[in-house]
Amino acid sequence: MSETIRPHIGRPPGPNSTKQARAIRTRESILAAAAEHFDTHAYTDAGVNPILAAGNLTKGAIYFHFPSKEAIAQELVTDWIRTVTEVATSTTEEHVTAAEHLTAVFGSLARSVADDTKLRAGMKLSVEPALSDAVSFAHWVDAVGDIVDAGIKAGEIPDTPTSHRLAWNLCAGTVGAAHAGVALREDIALITRIDDVVSAHIAAALASSVFFAQ
Repeated sequence: MSETIRPHIGRPPGPNSTKQARAIRTRESILAAAAEHFDTHAYTDAGVNPILAAGNLTKGAIYFHFPSKEAIAQELVTDWIRTVTEVATSTTEEHVTAAEHLTAVFGSLARSVADDTKLRAGMKLSVEPALSDAVSFAHWVDAVGDIVDAGIKAGEIPDTPTSHRLAWNLCAGTVGAAHAGVALREDIALITRIDDVVSAHIAAALASSVFFAQ
């Protein structure tokens, strides 16, 4: 007769699961500390030592999880691009125009970067040439460009040079608003700054057919 195996429900976690949970917490602490630093310092000026101090970490802990400063930054960028992809490709309500879709996408991204330092740092790092020659930024522009192209095809956005620059302008303007917010330290919410940028560029694109028709 086979021996009955009692379920593990209610049993305390074993040593392996405890170590795994600790490793996950340490990894998240590293990313959080690095994000705080990358959010306010240029990538080339940021070093491992400030990250160590900010997160009360050891070099051994950092290099156990990440082989370099670049690897930490790439992880933040990857999380940002994953968020961009999810938001840009999410299903929208029926009968929503391309302009409304773009406004919703950038509204969601604005809230994300305003509330989450890791995503904000990842967004800024996506235009850092030292990491990937801005390949990640291009991915963001392409994701937004798909919405713009669909709007042009549907006749909701005029087929003009201004409209074909719209995706790049929206993404670059969003990054610029985030960078300028740190530099100027004005008492204006980042969400408001991004909304202003997005609204202005979308309005310019929608009005461009009148300009080019003259």
